[in-house]
Amino acid sequence: MGRLARELDPRHLLGGVVARAARLYATLLFGRMGRIGRWLRRHLLGTFLVLGLIAFVLSLIGAYQHFSADPAAFTWANVIFFASTLFLADGTMFENGGQFPPALEVARFLAPLATAVGVADAASTLFAHRFERFRARHAHRHVIVCGTGPTASALVDKLVGSSRVVLVAEDAEREYPDAERPPNLLRVIGDPVERLVLASAGITRADVVYSCLDDTASNLAVALTARGVVRSSRAGSRRLSTTRLDHPLRCLAQVGDLSLLPHLRARRIGLENDPGFRLDFFAVEVLGAHAMLNGNAPAWARPDGFPDPRARPAPVVVLGLSDLGQAVVMELARRWRDNSAPGAPPLRIVLSGRNATLEAAAMRSREPALARVELMAHDSPSGELPGAVLELDDPVEGTRTVPPEFVYVCHGDEEEALLRGLEVARALGATSLGEHGTRVVVRTGRQRSFEDVFGSREAPGDPDGPDDDPDDAGGPDDPDPPVPPPPGPRRRGGGALLDDVQGGLRFFAVNDEALPLDPGANDLIERFARIIHEKYLFKELTGGAVLRTRRSLRPWDELDDDLRAANLAQAIGYSDVLRRRNWMLMPAGEHDPEFVFTPEELAELAREEHARWRRERESRGVRYGPVERGGSDPRHPSLVDWEQLSPADQDRDRDVVRNMPEVLAMAGLRIVRMTPRPPG
Repeated sequence: MGRLARELDPRHLLGGVVARAARLYATLLFGRMGRIGRWLRRHLLGTFLVLGLIAFVLSLIGAYQHFSADPAAFTWANVIFFASTLFLADGTMFENGGQFPPALEVARFLAPLATAVGVADAASTLFAHRFERFRARHAHRHVIVCGTGPTASALVDKLVGSSRVVLVAEDAEREYPDAERPPNLLRVIGDPVERLVLASAGITRADVVYSCLDDTASNLAVALTARGVVRSSRAGSRRLSTTRLDHPLRCLAQVGDLSLLPHLRARRIGLENDPGFRLDFFAVEVLGAHAMLNGNAPAWARPDGFPDPRARPAPVVVLGLSDLGQAVVMELARRWRDNSAPGAPPLRIVLSGRNATLEAAAMRSREPALARVELMAHDSPSGELPGAVLELDDPVEGTRTVPPEFVYVCHGDEEEALLRGLEVARALGATSLGEHGTRVVVRTGRQRSFEDVFGSREAPGDPDGPDDDPDDAGGPDDPDPPVPPPPGPRRRGGGALLDDVQGGLRFFAVNDEALPLDPGANDLIERFARIIHEKYLFKELTGGAVLRTRRSLRPWDELDDDLRAANLAQAIGYSDVLRRRNWMLMPAGEHDPEFVFTPEELAELAREEHARWRRERESRGVRYGPVERGGSDPRHPSLVDWEQLSPADQDRDRDVVRNMPEVLAMAGLRIVRMTPRPPG
């Protein structure tokens, strides 16, 4: 209650408004000064050279004319010397007054001006980086990107349009030189693993830190350093601690090996006890697989659904088992598991690549969803389209050849991927490709250039494109998969250099389409909290409750902040449950048994869950009593001991415990009971 009273105090509110206004003014001032500084650095040197050359020529002409009027004083040494002294604003030549040649009159003012411009250019160059570091250290609610390379550059390019970005890397200036630095980008030179370097990037006031160094170990070191800085700041500033509880620093560390993702997440969730700091891991290939399938989804994964849930779907082909290729296979399996009927035939996925058989076995061992998929692996050094794909038949409808719906070409090398994609187009034939045949999706380094060369699919509303309904259009950035366009000829623009086989050839750039990451969507704890709330909503609504009749009976996006925080606290509490019982999280495998709580564990954990929820609510000023709609004094009737709870409320706590293994399974994790160590 004391915290709530302070927040409602008029002086506190006025102080907050003044502080926010001051921060806004400082941001605008620094932004304007930064733009002025960049303009000066770009133009002062050229201005100095032009003015200096003109002034020097005029001073030579004027000095020659002046001294040639007095043959006794004329020497070329005097002409050059006194012409040069004009740049130092030396007035010795003009001490006796009198009339001077017009060129000398102009030069006597233009030369000092050129000198001033040169000094200003030198000063701006000297202090520009120091001022840039000052702005970075005092930035607020900004994004920090650590490292350089394709992922870091893609993040910076995507984020600078909407956020202040601080790039921390030893070669940040080489990656973004002064002439190419976007207005919203600040650079900090140094190793982001070092504590002082991260502190100079303003990490204590940042929103998100993306660590995109070359190896996973370095990215883990950056995360460790970031957490240390936040902890130190929290220990030294009570106000900062309160802010960080509601707006934790999100750290996302890039992982080089896809197999490491579930292991690292399991170890982190089992130790999620850092208030004010959130850590998760990402692989661009996994995000790219999501984006690729969102924009190029098979028929059974689209909103209109698969027409016959018990019919065998058309096969899909993945060429090249790079990290992206493996991620596409596993994402296809998960989507088939979630979209297909229980008795549906398995989805056929044809794989082609070097050691495809071994890779298929490895993927099966770590992805349970592949149990409902028929993997047809073809070992091929170059990862070309297997000839057997053209002979696949549908056992339900006889021996009719079933062409693949999609061919995803995922080779790591851009030119090889393009070659294999064009070979697929040749093998299938132009009549089998297009919007209603097989579509070939080629992984490229730069999507825009290939779309321009081959003729991109026209966006809805394009005067040269089809008159489709805008709501039916899809793309890599759309949250829902696309709906196929209506049948009919496709009108095309006239700017393409090459033919895209009637829309059958598409291109996908991983970094361009997968980034930037949404920190909230990629935050496992927040994803768990959303799932927890969705399960609570489903249970309440199926039990007869009406949506939006209570504060808690609202979709996640409409929940009040304190109720979101309650769900987040419940997800964070999983780590305490695991530690107290010597349980661990492990990546789920295909043949792992399902985890089930014993009756004794369920009863004990339900009591502990209620105690945890009660502590969390009381820490936010909620007191026991009937709920008052619209009241400023928050109350809740369930803030009592376990024995005093109603049977319905006790059952809700049991549901929280029962749902825990299923929530963790959404991240590919399972609970494992560790064997107790013998005493001594």
